[in-house]
Amino acid sequence: METISSSKDFKLIFKSGKKVDSGPIRLWYLEKKVANMRICFIGRSKKAIYRNRIRRRLKEGFRVYFYPFLCDSNYDLIFMSDERLISADFREIIRWMRELLEKSGVANGAVFGSEN
Repeated sequence: METISSSKDFKLIFKSGKKVDSGPIRLWYLEKKVANMRICFIGRSKKAIYRNRIRRRLKEGFRVYFYPFLCDSNYDLIFMSDERLISADFREIIRWMRELLEKSGVANGAVFGSEN
């Protein structure tokens, strides 16, 4: 997975991209002409341990359930969540991420793996 790292890219996605919400997770996405997906996971919390845990849970859910189906897509994606994600069941996180990808059109009718 290639990550988004430059502040110029973040500004472009937040300014020109679109946003969808599902549960405590937000997804910003921007369609590009080049077919290489870049992604970033952001955890919002005052404590670093919570920020990192949020980021790890989002990243692992995406890596296992969605990345194999979307690795050749032409989107930049930013997933953001807050402390409510820490206590959520992992199946709920996967369900919210699936809803976000379907609402945004990033999934393009892809059939994702089972969440069990």
